[in-house]
Amino acid sequence: MSRGIRSLVSQHNDSAAAARELIEQLEGFEPAAIVFFAAHSHDGGAISRWLKQRFISAQVIGCTTAGEFCERGMHQGGVTALALDASKIARCSARIVPYGRAAEKAIVAAVQEMAADLEIPNIRNADPERYVGIVLFDGLSGHEEEANEVLGDLAPMLSFVGGSAADDLEFATTKVFCNGQETGKGAALLLIEAAVPFSVGKSCSYAPTDRTFRITHADPLNRIVYELNGRPVLKVYAEAVGTTPEKLDSSVFMKHPVGLMIDGEAWIRSPQRALADGGLKFYCRIAEGMDVRLMKSTDIVEDARRAVARARKELGGLMSGGLAFSGVFRRLEMDEKNLHGDFLQVFDGLQVSGFHTYGESWLGHINQTLTAVWFA
Repeated sequence: MSRGIRSLVSQHNDSAAAARELIEQLEGFEPAAIVFFAAHSHDGGAISRWLKQRFISAQVIGCTTAGEFCERGMHQGGVTALALDASKIARCSARIVPYGRAAEKAIVAAVQEMAADLEIPNIRNADPERYVGIVLFDGLSGHEEEANEVLGDLAPMLSFVGGSAADDLEFATTKVFCNGQETGKGAALLLIEAAVPFSVGKSCSYAPTDRTFRITHADPLNRIVYELNGRPVLKVYAEAVGTTPEKLDSSVFMKHPVGLMIDGEAWIRSPQRALADGGLKFYCRIAEGMDVRLMKSTDIVEDARRAVARARKELGGLMSGGLAFSGVFRRLEMDEKNLHGDFLQVFDGLQVSGFHTYGESWLGHINQTLTAVWFA
């Protein structure tokens, strides 16, 4: 086991038993930070409180999921976590941000408080090789874009990496947790001053086709598109993927997302569901006038393997583990193709904790991507 970092897992469906098992796995370890991911059937707020009570000096954040994983297995219904001690994290600070009526002000206040805790005189000029942020959003209120914009304005040099909480495709309630507090409409933030080098990256297992669409009618705030190329979106999209509007479902959306192409790289926007009013709801905001490409899948395992290899190279071959955030449609693809075992082999020799999300965050809000922060 790598020094200074431990991945934890419990498959108990009882929250108290799960928390006890996580704590037992930390015997002799004094974490500076714990990031946990719990099935939505768990009482994540209670797990957060129990972890904080046992490790008073640690910062504890977490969220609900559409599946949890660590280097040892894929899970649904359990809890995974990553704990890092002072040899990996020099200092850290966490806040929960209920959006309320003033989400922007709440995020600004939280970031300023965390920066003060870490004695950062000006967060705008913070060293991006020394500091990194972890962000967990609720997955249903649809504020990820605004929140990421605020974080980018406040700390343009820093990476905030993470994902949106999920509830296993029920789309009813998602929650984030921080030091015993919880909210179903907000974010949990962790600002880290790293004691070791770290690497941030993403793996998107899609490549563009030659089919391009312009968004000609949309409701961006609600992430709904009504027209592509001046025609009803469900008809245009169904024609492009070789089916009919009546047959559009998650299995189709999983295989055929759309993407923005920026400097030759795809940033994915995934359809979520067809609406009765003829609209197509997305997991990410998508605006009128935007040009998007229909995407085709590549090798999800090999793409992840290359991303981990790049991070390892950036860290001089010294990589102990990290946090990974993977879109729920990636889980469904691995379910369908029986790829979970192959995917986990990508993390061989590392301590890893992650979850399947309703959207991933790094340089904005994206879908069907593996984002991660890796520590030497």
